[in-house]
Amino acid sequence: MRNIDIMRILLPPDDNSSDLRLEYLLASAENMLLDYIGRETLPERLNDAVVQTALALYNRLGNEGEEKRTEKDISVTFADIVTDDIKRRLKNYPRKVGTVNAADTENA
Repeated sequence: MRNIDIMRILLPPDDNSSDLRLEYLLASAENMLLDYIGRETLPERLNDAVVQTALALYNRLGNEGEEKRTEKDISVTFADIVTDDIKRRLKNYPRKVGTVNAADTENA
């Protein structure tokens, strides 16, 4: 099953997002994960991680850049787009030799 079809299944039934929007979210999610592992291609086993990350991007639409919001007595805290569960999975795919992890160089 294609990732876009899985996204359609997981989105609310009344969602009318265009395929173009979903394809963009899926491509963005895949690029995020590729950057994280420093590779050019994503192992097929991580397709579900792409969908999960794309769903997080979808849920963040309209709230980009926010970490926390409080309105009256309601407080909302946004989770990282790439969740800790996905990051743990990505550790099974070590970075290729010669690639630099931006997070590593920030602390240098």
